[in-house]
Amino acid sequence: MNEQLPMALALALTRAMLDAARTGDWEQVVALEAERQSLVMQPVSQDEDSVRQLGDLLALDRELRALVTQARDTAGGQWQAEHDRARAIAAYGG
Repeated sequence: MNEQLPMALALALTRAMLDAARTGDWEQVVALEAERQSLVMQPVSQDEDSVRQLGDLLALDRELRALVTQARDTAGGQWQAEHDRARAIAAYGG
């Protein structure tokens, strides 16, 4: 197999994951990550193109992690608000 192919595929999957995360399609992000996992575990060739692709992948990964963190924090805030609301209703015998 071409040594550059796994990195190129991992980069394409990472771009697709980022697109899915931007639209809130977290199931798609998880499915793509499952595909990508074995590719990112492979050794990276030291040629200029592979190193550039690795840099691109890491930059996309940082952006993806930021979106995941933001979504997690939003979901946590929504859960906390609902939990507080339910406690308030229970406290008033509702």
